[in-house]
This record gives sequence, C-alpha cells and structure tokens, in this order.
Amino acid sequence: MQYDIHAMRIETEMKTGMDQRATMTGRLFEDTAVAGGIRGARLRALALATAMLAAGPAAAHEFTAGILSVGEGGEARLAEAVRGFLLAADERDGHAGETSDGHLGGVDVNILPLPAEAAAGVDKLNGRPDATPHVTVVIGPEKEAAAAMAEASANGAVLRPGTLPARSLWAEATAADSFAARYRSAYGTAPTEAAAEGYNAARRLEQAIRPLDGTEPRAELASALAKTEAGIDW
Repeated sequence: MQYDIHAMRIETEMKTGMDQRATMTGRLFEDTAVAGGIRGARLRALALATAMLAAGPAAAHEFTAGILSVGEGGEARLAEAVRGFLLAADERDGHAGETSDGHLGGVDVNILPLPAEAAAGVDKLNGRPDATPHVTVVIGPEKEAAAAMAEASANGAVLRPGTLPARSLWAEATAADSFAARYRSAYGTAPTEAAAEGYNAARRLEQAIRPLDGTEPRAELASALAKTEAGIDW
C-alpha cells in the first residue's frame, strides 16, 4: 500500500513537471511568433522607407504632359512643339540629379509625344512618362483638334496652345533671354509657329499648376487654364 502511494506521488510529480514544461514551451513559441511578427513588420517598414528614399521626391511630385499633333504635317509639327515646350520646362526649378524633362509650376514634367508613330523626329527627352497623360496639349488644325480633345478629355485635362503674342515677340526678338534667341541657340534655327505654340502651352501650364502644386483638382486646373487661353505675357 505504501509502495502504491509512493508510486502515485512520483507519477503525479512527473505529470505536473511535464505540464509545466509544456506550458513553458507553448509560451516560448508564442513569444517567438510575436517577436517574429514584430521583426517582420519592422523589416517591411524599413523596405518601404528605403524604396521611397531611393525614388526621391520627384516620384511623388511629377506629371506626364502629352503633346498630341493632329492633321497633315503632324510629325514635323510634333517635333517643333516639343522643342518649344522643353524650353519653357527648362526655365525654372531645376535641381541636381533630375530624371524628368524639366519643371512646370515647381513640379517635374515628363513629356509624352503623341501619336507615337509621329515621334521619330523628337529628341532630347529624358523623362519617364506614364502611358496615359495627366494633361494633353493638342496641336494642329481646329477641326482635327476638336475631335482629339474630346477623346483625350476622358483621361485627363486637355488644352489648346492658346493665343500667341505678336510674331515679333516669338519669331524675331533678338534679346539674349528671349524665346527666339534661346530657341536658335538650342536648335540652330528660327522657331516655327508650332514651336511657339508648344512654348505658350507650357507657360500656361506653369501658371496654372504652380498654385495647385500639381494637376489636381482637375476642375481647378481647367479653370486656371481658361484664364490664359486668350494670351499670356512672355
């Protein structure tokens, strides 16, 4: 009888010890899982922060400007309009290490020549435009432009170049800082009307975008662009 009691005590103690070890093991697994989850969350946060730093501020502060040439002579018109647009985008807010095509309104702009099949003559572009423009400038005859604007408006803001200043200001000016002089210096030839239209459109976007710090809200951008449609000072 004493033997049975002693055996029962040993068995009870062994069971108690096993239960305690099981409890400790379970807690260890739980603590490890929690710690692993925390470490995983920290690693994910670190990876996200690293990616954002690598992308730089321009990644979240940029837009794509489509320049769409319609009608006959579209390829030559497109190349000239892009050149004029580039001159305006290069006037202000440049910074080291930029990967865009310049700045308008303090925001990096990436130029998308359209249609793609007419862009063979376009050069000097460094940006990485989106496939769908945030803003589209339509260059060309009024009839073709109207249809193109209606289609492009489904994806973003659209505008025509707007009324140009007197020809003497965009084609014949000789001052070193004039559009005509800078165009000749950059491209070795006098600016065409299409080049002046590209420049004028970019200057209008500059004025509309700067107060908004971007291209949204679209309604406010459209309202600002409407105010300069009749002309701006160069």
